[in-house]
Amino acid sequence: MTDDPFVLAVVHGNPHLYGQALHITPCISKHCRPRYDPSDLVIFRTCHDQQNVIDNAVQSLGDKSAMAEVHRWHNLMIQWAKVERELKKVLQETCDIGEEQEQEQARMESADLLVHLDNVATGIPFE
Repeated sequence: MTDDPFVLAVVHGNPHLYGQALHITPCISKHCRPRYDPSDLVIFRTCHDQQNVIDNAVQSLGDKSAMAEVHRWHNLMIQWAKVERELKKVLQETCDIGEEQEQEQARMESADLLVHLDNVATGIPFE
């Protein structure tokens, strides 16, 4: 199954191929539908210890669109985790660069580099 399941269809007598995302059919109106706490959906994580049991239960419903929604959820959680790891890496790199920059600035200040440059370079504003 692809990351974003879809269906393909042909109409008899029409040479075109039609495609659309496969989504579960709602059985409750929007204003009456229950609101799930995100923690309730943890059972659909790919690393859940009962993943096989849950996947089998969803499959036993016989609704391919339900299987597609759970599959899509799995893939979104994988993407979320990947982006979160990358974000943590970028944040750590940003922090590391900031620390190095502070150390470099302290060394330049300790050497009073701007005063030395001001003495040898005329016409450059060091203020």
